[in-house]
Amino acid sequence: MKFSYKEHKEILLFLLLPIIILVVRFDDIRGSFFLNTIEFIETDGQINKSDISHGSKPRFKFDIIYQYKVNGKSYESNRIGFGFKGSDKKQNVDLIINRYPIGKRVAVYFDKSNPSFSVLEPERNSKFGFIFLSVLYLMGVGLVIYALVKSRYNKPFKQDK
Repeated sequence: MKFSYKEHKEILLFLLLPIIILVVRFDDIRGSFFLNTIEFIETDGQINKSDISHGSKPRFKFDIIYQYKVNGKSYESNRIGFGFKGSDKKQNVDLIINRYPIGKRVAVYFDKSNPSFSVLEPERNSKFGFIFLSVLYLMGVGLVIYALVKSRYNKPFKQDK
């Protein structure tokens, strides 16, 4: 039986989804699950922007930008923790905004091998969210495999005449 890419393009896209997520969210996944692979160094920084933006998921997002220097070179970042970008509850986002007002001096943790990669709270992560999505994805893969196997064996046989 020949495999047709056109017939199975949705399945292929579904199977490629985790690779796309890995590429797009690599730093969040690395920080959430493999924090010990990052050698953080602490430096001083300052909050330049502290605001709330509105989105669809999550509904409220914090928009915090901070600046810091490493070896005389200035860097700017918006990463507070790993994976956590906001909440559907405004009071959760307000807590973070209030913790980081404009002008506040903060401790910034940057990656020794990549000073442009920094975070304010390296211990903050979204492990649960990534694990939950991974389980859902694996269940979906199982369903796709089941459906493919079932459809393959439920096709009527062609009889030679």
